[in-house]
Formats: sequence, C-alpha cells, structure tokens
Amino acid sequence: MGIYFHNVEFKYNKKASKNILSDINLNIRKIDEFVMIVGHTGSGKSTLVQHMNALLLPSKGTINIYDKLIKPNCKLKLKLVRSKIGLVFQFPEYQLFEDTVIKDISFGPKNFGKSKEEAKIQAKKAAELIGLEENMYEKSPFNLSGGQMRRVAIAGILASEPEILILDEPTVGLDPKGKDNLMDLLVKLQNETHKSIVMITHDMNTVAKYAKRVIVMNKGIVVFDGTPQDLFDNEELLEQHNLSLPECGKYAKALKEKGLIDYNNIPLTKEALLKIIAKEESHE
Repeated sequence: MGIYFHNVEFKYNKKASKNILSDINLNIRKIDEFVMIVGHTGSGKSTLVQHMNALLLPSKGTINIYDKLIKPNCKLKLKLVRSKIGLVFQFPEYQLFEDTVIKDISFGPKNFGKSKEEAKIQAKKAAELIGLEENMYEKSPFNLSGGQMRRVAIAGILASEPEILILDEPTVGLDPKGKDNLMDLLVKLQNETHKSIVMITHDMNTVAKYAKRVIVMNKGIVVFDGTPQDLFDNEELLEQHNLSLPECGKYAKALKEKGLIDYNNIPLTKEALLKIIAKEESHE
C-alpha cells in the first residue's frame, strides 16, 4: 500500500469559489516509483504533494496513506502517517537550524519519538546513504556549500526512515554539476533502498533523463500521467500546456525538420540522439 487519491478536491476555505485541486485520482506505489510532477506556477503541484503526507487535508474525497484513510476534517493522529512520507521542501537548506550537521540530521527521528542515541544512529545511517563524509558531522551546516547543505536537509528527512520520499524542486538554484550529482544520488538511493521518490521539477532535461513516470498538472487537474516518452512524443499536449522538449529533443526535432534524421519516438537523451545519427550515417 502506498498513497491513493480518490476524487480529491481542495480549496483553502469553504467560501472560496475556486478549487486549488479538482478530481484528483492517483496512486503512488510504495516501492520503485520515480515520479516527476510538472506544470506551471499555480498549477497545484506543491498543494498536491502536501496532501501526500497530510500536511493539507482534502476538502472533498479521500486519500489512503498506508491504510490510513484521510478525509475532510480528519480527526486521526497524523504523526505516524507523516513519518511514512518524507517531504523535503523547496530550498530545504532554509530548514537547517542546529549548530552541527549530525544534530540537524538527528532532529527528525527524535521528533518521532526516538531516543538521543537511536536518533544519532539513524542520522549517521542517513548521512552515509546520502554521501556525507564523517568529517562533516561536527561542522556547522551553515559553513557548507549549497549542494552539501541540501544533502544535509535530505538526510534529515531520510533519518526518520520514511517509506516514500517527496522533494519539491530539489535541484533549483544548483549549477549543472550540482544538479547531476544530486540526481545521481537520488537514483543511487532508490537502487539501494527501493523507496519511491516523488519530485516536483520545472527541468525537462531532468524529467527526460531520470523520470520513470510523469504527472502534468494544470489549474489543479491532472492532465497527463504516463511515461516521459509518451509525454514528449505528444506535441499537441506539450503545446497546449506550454511545456518544452528536453534539449536533445529540441535538437532532434530541428534535424528532422531539415531532413537530416528520422525517428518514430523523439530521443530524450544525448545517447539516444547519437544512436539515431549513427544509424542515418550508416545508411548513407
């Protein structure tokens, strides 16, 4: 069991005339999902993921989170639910506040009832998983680079041992190398733990390279739920929702329009594009 949305609607107050979310029917499996949520500002992406760990409650419909049924005005104790779903906010380094890295990472498990020693053990395990070296543990998190601070913040969520990890634009503000390092780290994390990962992003190159599944939001509605290949092959949908192709897709489309290459499915990565070019050259 993972996360199941059934006919979910949400508005911030009953008097509001407009829903922020409408008719959401989704399921996120508890293992091996790598879902990326895309859509323009105001499309409902962040509101959607805040329902995934019951930070927000639906105005209508239900959300089943690990067999806990979340309804409007839910009276359930939600601490256990939130321990299952780790949510890393945009610019998570702004959430850092302790004077050492290891104390910051330990905060989550302590908050969920672990003893100081248990929390420290879980913190060290999470730090190792996220690639933080032991010589960093006693440093101030505020003396680290932006990418390192982001790792500390993510480790702080992982230390609580959530089943599903949700990240709101984790690569925003990072340089290209920092983005690749963080994304490769998330892939490694999933390969080792099989945790499902849900991620909001505006970066279509990241979607093309890493996503297993893409959800497109527009005006609070899910307008697409499928593979990156199906998304980027659908020119009409991309145009309708003002979504761009990844860089390799743009190059491939330009080459095809000039009659230099041909393909059925648009290449999403450099490797896929090079294969098409090599194939065309071998036919000359």
